[in-house]
Amino acid sequence: KMHHYIMSWGTDVAKNKKFFNNIIRQVIRYTYTSIRHQSCNKVARDSGGVCDLQACSVLWLGMHAFRTVLSKKPAVYGGTILRSLQFQLSLHHNKPLKHRFKKVVKEGVKDVPAL
Repeated sequence: KMHHYIMSWGTDVAKNKKFFNNIIRQVIRYTYTSIRHQSCNKVARDSGGVCDLQACSVLWLGMHAFRTVLSKKPAVYGGTILRSLQFQLSLHHNKPLKHRFKKVVKEGVKDVPAL
């Protein structure tokens, strides 16, 4: 969906790398906030729902998901956004997350060819 919007805007991804990186981070943060908010509503509380997600985990998983999906269009995102996402994912403080979510990522990536 994001790729379609970018193409319809006619925006040069390479010139607006920072803008698109910020959008990706905001989408991930919004998703995290939405999950946390839903887990605190009356229905969730009455059902005994608990949400112990950590923001850093959701951010890492979200960046990985964006990188995986956008890597299907390397001509558009290869030299800019993908490189930035790969760098952020490879930072030393993210190594434990990579190992922790190895199984989740493996299961998610197997469905990507269907996109």
